Amino acid sequence: MEQRERLSAIWSATVEKLKEVVREYEVTEDELHLAGDFLNRLGASGMCRSLLDVGLAMTSIDVHAKRETGTRANLTGPYHREHPMKPDGKLAETDIPPDAPLLILTGTVKDAVTGKAISNAEIDAWHADHNGIYDLEGTHLRGVVRADENGDYCIQTILPHDYSEHDHDPIGELFRAMGRTNIRAAHIHLKVRTGDTLRLTTQIFMSTSKSLKTDYVEGAVSDDLTVALERDASVADQVTYRGRFDILL
Repeated sequence: MEQRERLSAIWSATVEKLKEVVREYEVTEDELHLAGDFLNRLGASGMCRSLLDVGLAMTSIDVHAKRETGTRANLTGPYHREHPMKPDGKLAETDIPPDAPLLILTGTVKDAVTGKAISNAEIDAWHADHNGIYDLEGTHLRGVVRADENGDYCIQTILPHDYSEHDHDPIGELFRAMGRTNIRAAHIHLKVRTGDTLRLTTQIFMSTSKSLKTDYVEGAVSDDLTVALERDASVADQVTYRGRFDILL
């Protein structure tokens, strides 16, 4: 199907689905105009792409993954950068505050079909800190960790925290009007490469999060992407959690 024909078909299907909504909820012309005004504000704010990601991106990702095995793919998000290698597996580059819980994340990179370990895979990881803030200037809590010859990896970092977005833009306005939160559940972003090939982009979620059931990105959180964390009672000087997440490619 050529691009013009595909676009026409998508437009027609979208309008027909929206007509069903208008009929079912008896949407008034005034309400349509309010929606149009909102879309004007949304466009002016530059947030149209973000709203489509919120509602539809995970559906698109799941459709195009087309595989029944392997770690589920997830959104890249807006905050990825080129990250340096961190041979020691430690993502933190500044002094860690005493109120910041530590996280030790381990696992094995495996072939999803055979179960065999994949050696020397590169795991590109980045996440927000214990206050829900990303380092957008440097590479604190960002880095590439290499699995060993047995496929095992270890990432040492800070436990990420839930954070709010869209507090001051039309997306937040829409959430508030619906009585929904604009909180993202605590997560770590991962990109996994073997050789020069990007094999997986995903997000893994922390079981400590209070927002797993209310994360505002439709369909992003799932049980298979949630890491069960346990507090390490042997560490007395700073709260430390441990978790395991095997990556299946």
